[in-house]
Amino acid sequence: MLQHDTPKYSPHLHCIYDETAPTGQIGRGTHYSVVQALSWRSNKGELRKQAAVQNVAIIWDEDHDERIIPCVEALLMAGLLHAISMIGERKGGVTIVFNSMSAAYLSEDQKSAYREEVEKVINDVVEAKYEDYWSITFGEMTETPSLAKTGHRIFHQSLIQDDVQKIETYIRNINNLWAVDS
Repeated sequence: MLQHDTPKYSPHLHCIYDETAPTGQIGRGTHYSVVQALSWRSNKGELRKQAAVQNVAIIWDEDHDERIIPCVEALLMAGLLHAISMIGERKGGVTIVFNSMSAAYLSEDQKSAYREEVEKVINDVVEAKYEDYWSITFGEMTETPSLAKTGHRIFHQSLIQDDVQKIETYIRNINNLWAVDS
């Protein structure tokens, strides 16, 4: 595989793929990067005996707002990155997508507690570094936008503003290319 120079967004996250600008026509300048990190937790959240490499996709909009990077780092340091396959910032909001294995293994109570921890970590970073607050939306790779009830907002629309079938194809392609959902 041809290797390209990728940016160093963080000393804790290794960027293995980076789009610096939109490729094609989806959303408002949507593009993505894939970072790798070591995970000491399984999809169930249990401590592993040996770390595993985890890929996480960062979904950018037109402004490529790198303020999301310290949030991803904080989630890594707090041991909360293991359940995330994708994360994106758009218009002062963060969308976090659970990988399908964690979504399947975790009970609704565990997911609720996890969401609370993630919200606290992200908003502590955003408040301390940027004196701001970001709303946070959660979704799961197992959700299918085409099956959503009419008028029911789903995470796909918070992640990327476009036709839901187009968004679903886009994020599933990322998942298939980079195994961010394993």
